[in-house]
Amino acid sequence: MKMFGKVDVGGGLSDFWAYIREPRPHRWAVWGVALALTWVVFSGVEQYLIPVDRPKAQIIYFENWTADRSAGEIRADWIARARETTRRNARKRAEYQRFADSLGIEYDSTEADRVTRETLGEEAAEAVKQRPAPPPRSTLAERAARGPQPEITD
Repeated sequence: MKMFGKVDVGGGLSDFWAYIREPRPHRWAVWGVALALTWVVFSGVEQYLIPVDRPKAQIIYFENWTADRSAGEIRADWIARARETTRRNARKRAEYQRFADSLGIEYDSTEADRVTRETLGEEAAEAVKQRPAPPPRSTLAERAARGPQPEITD
C-alpha cells in the first residue's frame, strides 16, 4: 500500500477552503486568537531568543592636524594626497592594461595617462614610456594555418 503514491494538492486545497467557508458560530474569534497567539510567539522568539546587539552611539574626537596650519601647508597636504591617489590609480590602470593585453583587447589609456602626467610630472611620463609592448598574439586562423605542432616533453 502506497500512502503517498499520488498526492492530490488541488483536492486538498479545495477541501480546506470548503471547511474554512462553512459558517461556524465562533469562526472569526478562533481565527483572531490563532493569529494573535502566532504573533505573540514569533515576536517573543524575535525579542528574547534571537537577541540583536544594537550598536551604541559613540562620539570620538580626534585631531589629525594642528589648528595653526597655514593655507600653504593645507594645500601641500591636499596635493600630496592627490599624488598618492593618482599613483595608486596609475598602478591599477597598468594592471588592467596588462590584463587587456593578455586577452588581446584594445585598451586606450591616453586621457588617463595625460592626467597622470599633469599630476605627477615627467616622472610618470617616463614610467609610461618604459611600459613594455604587449607580446604578439597569433590569431586562431594563423595557428590553424601552421598545422599541428609537435608536443614538447621534458
